[in-house]
This record gives sequence, structure tokens and C-alpha cells, in this order.
Amino acid sequence: MMHWLELNWQALLLGFCLGVVLTTLCAWFVFYFQQKKWQLNVADQLEDNIQQRTLELQITLTELADKNKQLEQQNTLDALTGIRNRAFFDQKLAAEVKRSRRERSTLALLMIDIDHFKAVNDQHGHLVGDLVIKEVAINLQQELKRSTDHLCRYGGEEFAVILPNTALEGAMVLAEQIRLCIANLRIQYERLELSVTVSIGCYAAIAEINSTSTDFIQIADTALYQAKNEGRNRVICSPESVISTQETPDESV
Repeated sequence: MMHWLELNWQALLLGFCLGVVLTTLCAWFVFYFQQKKWQLNVADQLEDNIQQRTLELQITLTELADKNKQLEQQNTLDALTGIRNRAFFDQKLAAEVKRSRRERSTLALLMIDIDHFKAVNDQHGHLVGDLVIKEVAINLQQELKRSTDHLCRYGGEEFAVILPNTALEGAMVLAEQIRLCIANLRIQYERLELSVTVSIGCYAAIAEINSTSTDFIQIADTALYQAKNEGRNRVICSPESVISTQETPDESV
């Protein structure tokens, strides 16, 4: 009897121990898989967060680039006419002079001034004067057919046109087209009809080692003042210009 009870006790103890072990193993497996599932959920959530933050960053960078582009355009556009301003002109001409020197290509520059503009302001006021400048700018821009050509407001009633890879002959043809366009322009302001003319100085050359944008401006300006002195409403080519066989502004339309 005692032997049987002892065996039963041992069996119960063994069963209890096995139960504890199995329960512990089950609990450990449950904990392990729950932990694994939690880690996977955290990893998925982290990946989603990274993707979301990456997308938000890309959107922010795109918006920032757009804002910078808008700001750059605002900083290089003339407030009155909407064409490029003097700051853009200075940078662009300097870059084109370097390119002309590097590529041995002819660079042409037109300096354009509205004739008797002070008389327009004095007689009709600054509102009419501003209108004249805007209308002239619109018509000048329409005469440029190549995306590489740049019209800029140089200051006051003076404009400049940068013509990369342009022969003297082509620059002179364009200058004469511009002169005729403005001479035929009629500007309406209420019941007033105005007409104006422009004088144009032209310079075309291959930039030399010591050439600067200032040199191009001074030479073209000298030709412009000569046009003024000779009666206005005309195009004068600087005698320092060189003749080349490069394309004219109309050839790439």
C-alpha cells in the first residue's frame, strides 16, 4: 500500500513538473511571438513613418525650389516692363563674354534709347512716360525670335539686347527691324496718340583675353551716342565691330 502511494505521489509530482514546464514553454512561446509581432508592427510603422517623412521632405524641397525660382525671377525682372532688369543684364553679359572668349564665337550687343523721352515726360507726365516705356518693351520683345537672345531694361528709357553667336550683319538687320517697328508704333493713352523713335548702337566682336562686359557696353554706347548726335532714329554700328559668318537672329526661328 505504501509503495503504491509513493508511486502515485511521484507520478503526481512528475506530472506537476511537466505541467509547469509545459506552461512555462507555452507562456514563453506566446510572449516570443507577441514580441515578434510587436517588433514587426513597429518596423512596419517605422517604415511607413520614414516613407511619409521622405514624401513630406520631397514636397518641401520642391516647394522651396519653386519659391527660390520665383524669388530669382522677381530679382531679375524689371517691375515696370516685366522684362529682364539691369542685374540680370550685368550677369548675363559677363557670362556671354566669357563664352565668346572660350568658344571664339561672335557676341553682339545692341544699346537702345528712346529719343526725346524727357520731352514726353515733361509734356505728358510720368504716367504716359511709363506707358511709353512699357509699350516699347513689349514691341522690342516681339522682335526677338531666339530664346538665346535677351532683352533687358538697362535703365530709364534705355534698353539692351544681348545676341550670342550673332554676326555683325545679323545684328544690324535686327537693329533696323527694331528701329522700324518702334517708328511705326502708335501708343494710345485716353484720347492721346503718341509716336516715338529709338536710336540704336550696335557692337559685335569675338571677346579677346582682356575683353570685359564693360568694354562691350562702352563701345555699343559710343555708337548709340553717335546715332543720337547724327539726328536720332537710326542705327549706328561701331567701327570696332568685326565681320563674321555666324548665324543671324532670324536663322534659328
